[in-house]
Amino acid sequence: MKISAQKVSVDNFREYGKVVEGTAGKPTSQDETYKFWSDIANYEIDGRTEIGLCTVYRQEIQQVTGIERHLHTPEILIPVDAPFVLPVLKSENPEDGIDAFRVDIGQAVVIDPGGWHGPCIPDRTEEATYFVIFRHNTPYEDVESTEIEPVRIE
Repeated sequence: MKISAQKVSVDNFREYGKVVEGTAGKPTSQDETYKFWSDIANYEIDGRTEIGLCTVYRQEIQQVTGIERHLHTPEILIPVDAPFVLPVLKSENPEDGIDAFRVDIGQAVVIDPGGWHGPCIPDRTEEATYFVIFRHNTPYEDVESTEIEPVRIE
C-alpha cells in the first residue's frame, strides 16, 4: 500500500487529537518586549510529565511497518529543526488503513490517549528532531505496539 502525506490542520486531524498552530486574536498579555497567547491548546495528563527528544532519519524506502499507542496519556509532538510526517491509524483496526500528516515547524500535534501512530518520518530532509511530551515513564509503562502490513508514505 502507498499513501501520500497531507498537511496537518485542525480540521483533518480532529479524529486523532489536536493541532496547535499559530495564534489567533488578541494576545493574553503583551508589552513592547513580548506578546503572549495563553491556552492555544490544552490536554490532560494524570501526574508527572516528561519531555523527550527524538531524531528520525530518512530511509531509502519511507514506510511504516509497526505502530504503537499509549492508553494513559496523550502524546505531544513538536518539530524542533525540520518538519516530519506522522502516520496515524484510521481506526482500531489496522485493516482500515493509515493517514499521514505533515507537521511543520511552528506547529505541534497532540495525539489522544489510545491513538495508534507510527514513528515519525523526516519530511524532505535527511533527519528531523522533535520534542515528545507525555506522562512520565510512558516508554517503560504504557506502550502497546504491533506490526502492520508495510505502508509506503510519499
